[in-house]
Amino acid sequence: MSKSIESILRDEIFAELDIEYSDDHDTRLLEQGIDSVGFIKLIVLVESKFNISIPDEDLLFEKFSTAGLILNYLTEKTL
Repeated sequence: MSKSIESILRDEIFAELDIEYSDDHDTRLLEQGIDSVGFIKLIVLVESKFNISIPDEDLLFEKFSTAGLILNYLTEKTL
């Protein structure tokens, strides 16, 4: 059985970035200490783990500022 998008995000990506995965998907990553370098790492990990390429026009922190927004984006792009 394949892992869910949320479990990969929580157990692999957030764990590697040392970001706490909150049950409140609206917690802003900036509040958890992610900075511009962390954002780039997040994007690289998301592309790698989900085998997708995020287009330049989507590379806005506002689109990836919470776990909920990331989950929505990945659900849209991987289905």
